[in-house]
Amino acid sequence: MKKLYFLLLLATIFIGCAIPDATNIDSDKDGVTDIRDICPSTPALALVDKFGCALDRDMDGVIDLYDKCPNTPFSDLVNKNGCSIK
Repeated sequence: MKKLYFLLLLATIFIGCAIPDATNIDSDKDGVTDIRDICPSTPALALVDKFGCALDRDMDGVIDLYDKCPNTPFSDLVNKNGCSIK
């Protein structure tokens, strides 16, 4: 009977440790927990801001991860690579 009690106690401890704390879950693995992440599907390897959104430092609509022309002027129209359309 003591062995059974001990095994149940170990199982309870193990299961309790295996359940992740909901406040620490980061589904898209961008470094921002889901509770604070307003962009929950950030692409892998993208740099993100404190809200979990991919950075677009030149604000051209193409995130830095995919931006081949990272310093386009703000007023320029850009293609899918973030380069000015002329």
